[in-house]
This record gives sequence, C-alpha cells and structure tokens, in this order.
Amino acid sequence: MDLLIVEDNPMDRMLIQAMLRRAFPSARILAADGPLQFNERLKCDGCDLVITDYWLGWIDGLSVLQRVRERWPRTRVIMLTGNGGEEVVASAFKYGLYRYLLKPDGFDELVAAAAAAMESKRREDFHELMAMIVNSLPEGIHSVDAAGIITATNAAARQIYGYEDTEIVGRTIEILLPAARRDEIRRLHERAFGGEVVPRFPTLQVRGDGAEIAVAMTILPLRDGDGTVSSVACITTPIANAIREEAGSSARQQDRQERPPRSHPPRLATST
Repeated sequence: MDLLIVEDNPMDRMLIQAMLRRAFPSARILAADGPLQFNERLKCDGCDLVITDYWLGWIDGLSVLQRVRERWPRTRVIMLTGNGGEEVVASAFKYGLYRYLLKPDGFDELVAAAAAAMESKRREDFHELMAMIVNSLPEGIHSVDAAGIITATNAAARQIYGYEDTEIVGRTIEILLPAARRDEIRRLHERAFGGEVVPRFPTLQVRGDGAEIAVAMTILPLRDGDGTVSSVACITTPIANAIREEAGSSARQQDRQERPPRSHPPRLATST
C-alpha cells in the first residue's frame, strides 16, 4: 500500500504523516513538498492514494490531481485544504477527485476517508484481476440474468460464437440456442437459478453466422453478497465432430421424450 502526501506546509504535512502512520502501519508513506520531489514521486510504478492540499506555493491542487490521474489513472486522490469554492470542488470531481475535505475539520475525517479510498481501490484492483483471469481462460463464459439476457462475455466466448462484446451483451440468450434446444436450456437455467450446479453436458449452440456448433456446457449459479442467485454463468467448450453426433443425438432423444406417444391404427386380423 503506497500513499503520497503533497503538502508544502511542514506542520500540516507532519500531522498528516503521523495520522496515516498510526492508522496504516504497514503502508509506505511518501511526501512531496515541492516540484522536484513531486516529479520524482510520479516516476514510481504506482500509488494507491494521494492526499494533496489545494493551495501550494508552486502548483495548485487541480494540477496535482490531473497529473496524478494521467500517471496513475486508478489512484484515489483526496484534496484537503482550507480554501476553495464550489467551482474548485466541481472542477476537482470532474477530473476524478475521490474526496474533498476542508481544514481544520477535515483532519478528523481524513483517516476514515483514506481507508474508504483504499478499500475502493482494492475492490477495483480485485475486479480488474478477476476480469483478466476470466478473459485468459480458454473456455467461453457468458452470464445470463433472470430475464434471459446476456450480461457479460469473456474473450473465448466471443471467439466461439463469433460476436463482438457490443453485439451480444444485452441480447436474449435465444440468439445462441437452436430452436429445438430452447426449452431444454431454459429448464437447465431454472435449475441453476434455483441454486443447483448443472454439470457438464453436450449440446448445440448457434454462432453469429447461423452455423450450429457442438459444445460441452456447465451452468453455474452466481450469487450476490446476500446469497441471492441473480444470474448464471454458462461455461462452454467446443467439442470434436465425433461428439457432435452425441449432442445431436441427445437433442433428438430429448425431443422424443417430450413428444406425446403416437397412436397406431389397430392391426387387422389375418385368416390362416
């Protein structure tokens, strides 16, 4: 965890450093009190949080904010100052300011604001890491909400189905389903929305060019923080032509099971 304090008032800078060291003993806390130090600090690989004054003798807080966000786009910036009107605040938030605190009362809020800012940064880093992992998987993954709408895809799914992200997200799942398989897949989705993991099964899907492809699919329930299943994840792997017949046979067998039995005309007795 790296923090940078941009403050040319030595008393305020020492006070902020002391507060942050007590609150975050494992953090690396750097300071810049002039342009040379600030430029050197910006050469670092990254920073989680920058705390800056607005009125500095060599630069203003908005310029600090802009340079920090240009160098580290996801870094949180807190502006702590005794001056600054509504126009300054509006401009600061426009450039990505996380929090604006007024001295002297802002000192009492600083530790809590810094903790919230770093937690926000940690969550963003985690989501970015998870997105990188999901997009690196060879299996196609797409999520579907309770209304049957595709809400997200990974890179492999877009390659499998032949869609760009903007072409598939927001559309109904039925664009991927052969007409003969829609009822079956809907029932499997219902099981997953009920909290059940639907294990790997062979099936057919439809590419963006209209071609049917054989895949193996697993359907997983995705739970919110309160445990509610709000969507499901379909994990898809293309399968070989030899198994394509199995998928097609499974579809035909499913159709036969769902059709009503045929009635046969009575046989005529034959005399011997």
